[in-house]
Amino acid sequence: MGKENLREKGISKESEIWIEMLPANEGDCILITIPREDIRMLIDGGTSETYTSCLRERLLQIKEKGKGLDLLVVTHIDNDHIGGIIELLKENGSFAESKIIRIQNIWHNSYRHLQFHKELATGKAEKQILQKIVAQGVSQEMRQFAQGKKEISALQGTSLAALILQGGYNWNLHFGGKAVKKQQEKIRLGDVCTIEVLLPGQEELEELAKKWKYELKRSRISFQFSEDKLFDDAYEYYYRFSAQENVGEKKQISARLRGNEDIKEIEKLAERQGKTDSSKTNAASISLLLEYRGKRILLLADNLAGKVMENGKIGGIFDAIKLPHHGSVRNISDGFFANCVTEKYLISTSSEKYGHPDIETLAKIIVWGAKYPKQIFFNYEIDKVKEFEKKVKSDKQLDIVYLAKGQKIVL
Repeated sequence: MGKENLREKGISKESEIWIEMLPANEGDCILITIPREDIRMLIDGGTSETYTSCLRERLLQIKEKGKGLDLLVVTHIDNDHIGGIIELLKENGSFAESKIIRIQNIWHNSYRHLQFHKELATGKAEKQILQKIVAQGVSQEMRQFAQGKKEISALQGTSLAALILQGGYNWNLHFGGKAVKKQQEKIRLGDVCTIEVLLPGQEELEELAKKWKYELKRSRISFQFSEDKLFDDAYEYYYRFSAQENVGEKKQISARLRGNEDIKEIEKLAERQGKTDSSKTNAASISLLLEYRGKRILLLADNLAGKVMENGKIGGIFDAIKLPHHGSVRNISDGFFANCVTEKYLISTSSEKYGHPDIETLAKIIVWGAKYPKQIFFNYEIDKVKEFEKKVKSDKQLDIVYLAKGQKIVL
């Protein structure tokens, strides 16, 4: 399948980009390398098991070559995105003395980056409530590890925010230490590569702040919000373990599509649309546009794809699109596929926990995507995707690729 379907011929290997979707269970762990510029960027770390099973080994391979990460982006604090990064930073030590890999910059929005005024001190009543939230989160974390098959490091109960602070890492340095959010300027990595933050905007951060304030004020005291680091921990643990919004409906949609449903009319399947994802943490996750020597890669976290287009006026031709929220139909509109055109879609999920991707999403790619051959890359083999593939095998416009461990997508 030639690039001439989208662009003129003549782009040399000088513009080559490598993308690795590491096996991250239900989450994301994406390593991007621009070999000519010697740039490496890691987006999310999957679950804790992701780190022990593959991410640690991959990072040590990079370190052995005398290289590091130019940028680590933690898109949001769902456990399937943050768990592996926490394990990495626990073992890595610090920015100055990195045991696993040098990390030049970290982008991550914590409580301290939410958009509202904070006092300097925290009262006794507030501290008691925050400590209870942290304790509940640590307890949940320990239960999950006890049920796991892989051995995880003994030290638990440390938030990502605390690890970044303790390690002295460059935290949101490109944004003056404030929130990673949409702005006019693009961030430059190296001489040629640029990154544009598409989401969150001010609105998404303010909505997340409102939700967090509401949750704490349900304690029935007049809550005073301060700069105390305990707020970072409580905020992170609450959203990692206690507030998994919309999970019930995700399972319901996926269960309905797992059977051997006879897909006779792809158009009808493509018209199905689940209830829009209402998660405030997903809406405030960090979505990016990476550009390098004429190539454009859309890296959507767990946002609403339509919101990315609305806020960023993003559209046109892309060399690859990492679909939002592991291919959930609740995060993708028909108009997105019509306006954001690519040959290569990326979906990161094992499908085991929430049943992603939704089959409707795959149908929408066929129906609403541009009329040229398209590829969908997965980092796991998924039974219902294979079943769907069999039913559309006569459609030469679609090629589904299951990546082997360590296999790169070369753009």
